[in-house]
Amino acid sequence: MSAKVSWAALAAATLLAALTAAGCGGGVGSGGTGASVEIAQGTVSGFGSVIVDGQHVDDRVPARREDEPGVDRLSDVHLGDQVEIELDEGGAATHLRVQATLAGSVDTLLAPGRFVVLGQEVQVNADAALGPVTQFDGDWTGPADVLAGAAVEVHGVLVPQGGTSVVRATRIERLAALPAYLKVSGIVAGLSAAGFDLGALHVQTATAAVVPAGRALANGQLVTVLAAPTGRSGSAAAPVIVAAQVRIRDLAAGALVSVGGNVAALDAAARRFRLGALEVDYAGAALSPPLLALAEGQYVRVRGRLQPDGTLRADAVTLRDGRNEAEAELTGTVVDLDVATQRFTVRGVPVDARNAELEGCPNGVLAEGQFVQIEGALGATGVLAREVHCEDEPEGGTVGRKGVAGAVDVAGSRFVLTPASGAPVTVAWTSGTIFEKVTPQSLDGARVEVEGVLAGGVMTARKIERAD
Repeated sequence: MSAKVSWAALAAATLLAALTAAGCGGGVGSGGTGASVEIAQGTVSGFGSVIVDGQHVDDRVPARREDEPGVDRLSDVHLGDQVEIELDEGGAATHLRVQATLAGSVDTLLAPGRFVVLGQEVQVNADAALGPVTQFDGDWTGPADVLAGAAVEVHGVLVPQGGTSVVRATRIERLAALPAYLKVSGIVAGLSAAGFDLGALHVQTATAAVVPAGRALANGQLVTVLAAPTGRSGSAAAPVIVAAQVRIRDLAAGALVSVGGNVAALDAAARRFRLGALEVDYAGAALSPPLLALAEGQYVRVRGRLQPDGTLRADAVTLRDGRNEAEAELTGTVVDLDVATQRFTVRGVPVDARNAELEGCPNGVLAEGQFVQIEGALGATGVLAREVHCEDEPEGGTVGRKGVAGAVDVAGSRFVLTPASGAPVTVAWTSGTIFEKVTPQSLDGARVEVEGVLAGGVMTARKIERAD
């Protein structure tokens, strides 16, 4: 880790950077409802705050997602998720939305690391030079585990190729069953009164709700479609779905935007390229590293302002290839440490620290409950730590605890968590707390893992998960 900073210093630096860069623009993200100073879209590359393509964002707002038309629900955020975050003038998130790219079944296996879901080719990525390494979840640990017919949720970056695009996966999760609504995101083509195409998929829109209300569909728009599984027909090669909802996901002109993706259709002479559905003009942009020679397929973070014609006029283009910036960063509490293998979790992310350099750790070793900062590379199922820096647990920071819940007060929304070692802690929950595999009514006596903000001796939970 090139420079060690405390949690408080990191938060202050993030705030200062956001204030310096925010300017006087505005705009509303595709999923938000209020004014924002900046919109960050991209891949979750770590936690401390939430980190999107290396950009630290104060995330103390519940994340939400839309898996059925018009219904928002609380959502956990995972490494490799695609997210959209609206920031206020202080650099804090006002809205945080998880945006899965696909949800459906694996129709066709094309080759190891390549398969088709709802007419969209999905490519697994194991090369940090091409973008975030694909994360696997569920009972899958790599591309060889992907099965035809399996239900999956895929997060990924749209990479234009010729007249269509492929999904370069950043996260693949095996689902126990198909969701209530299939989901597919892509760029509209072949628009007619009856529908449009997303790659090989034909979307019928006669009975669909188009949102935001009053908006008209157009070729070239980025959209997310929700459809009931019973509305699917056609073949695996040429599927058809009847859309229940089509959400247009373009951004308002004037919006200050930070977005990650792969360079495509590069025109070095005109200093333009495509990033998903966006046309990027980088003629006046500062490049990082300074001598960066842009090339097709590179994964970059672009920051700029959206013009009335839909072009993103870039102020900065930063290469994300695992060499100039860390692939992954984590800040939090060591949980479930296996001393023999040096494996543990931080913020729910598996960490392998066998080859890591330890800095500032008592007696030169890691310990359960130690607060750490980690930089490393991405493996297929978590972070391969290069450096682990131990420090004191911060007051007001996001921490983790694991133990047995007792003295549950459902009416008062709190309980006492007793860890295997260390002092018990009072845990409070709110309407924004995510419960996984447990409910307030079944907490008493359950072994749980809690993630939350510890201040004044009380831990306000963001997530409570049964850990049996």
